[in-house]
Amino acid sequence: MALFDEIRKALMDLATSLPKINRENRKEIREIVLELQSELERSLTMAIFYLDGVSRIKPRPELLDHLYSAPMKLMDTYNQFKVCAGLYGLADRFQDVFSSLKGSIAVGQVSALENLVRDLSNGERMVMDGLRDMTGMLADFARQLDVLNGDDYDDCYRRLLDRVDLERKELKSQIEWLSKTVKEVLTKM
Repeated sequence: MALFDEIRKALMDLATSLPKINRENRKEIREIVLELQSELERSLTMAIFYLDGVSRIKPRPELLDHLYSAPMKLMDTYNQFKVCAGLYGLADRFQDVFSSLKGSIAVGQVSALENLVRDLSNGERMVMDGLRDMTGMLADFARQLDVLNGDDYDDCYRRLLDRVDLERKELKSQIEWLSKTVKEVLTKM
């Protein structure tokens, strides 16, 4: 009888602790995903504002300084390590065989949620790579504009403005994608 009492007690403890674990797991997923969304949206929005500055700054020295400073100023604003650690840790826990994380999600949604978390982690890397490329492109334009004069300068400046417009549109589409993906993750829970 003592064995059955121990089993019954263990099952009772499990039955009362599992809902709490599930709530905590869902809360952790929400916090990590929302923190990622907030951090990436902030970085993308700041990049859009920075690009807007390119078309508003007219004096050549100020424009060149603005373009040259892009890599340092924009990349320093993103707290990549904090977000990456949380997101990649979450993705790893979905892969862990004994993780309680999967148990806190409806059975039919586990695979979809795993894929969305993986998409978010890949998207986060793509966003950061895109920001690095964009800031590098701005610095490249600064180097070109720095040595040009007259019509050559004007032509290069027009190409810069065209490119800035494309980059701005791409950043806005990334914000929309991020918002849509986060919404999907949260509804799948």
